[in-house]
Amino acid sequence: MTFHSNEDNPQLMKLKDVCEMLTISRATVYRWVDEGKFPEPVILGQEEGKRSAVRWYETDVLDWLKSKPKGVQKNDS
Repeated sequence: MTFHSNEDNPQLMKLKDVCEMLTISRATVYRWVDEGKFPEPVILGQEEGKRSAVRWYETDVLDWLKSKPKGVQKNDS
């Protein structure tokens, strides 16, 4: 999976690609979106009120990832 984005040509990622990049499930992506913890997708098509053909801007996903803390989580107990 190789993506090449710039402001004039933003790269869109499929749900499958987002899941592979972050090694998380589809359900986790949608749960995080619903909880406001992950960028909203771009909805390219819609059928009878259901989401269909959704994509994420690669830059949104990468910016979200860069905003996450780095290092090992420690238990303060």
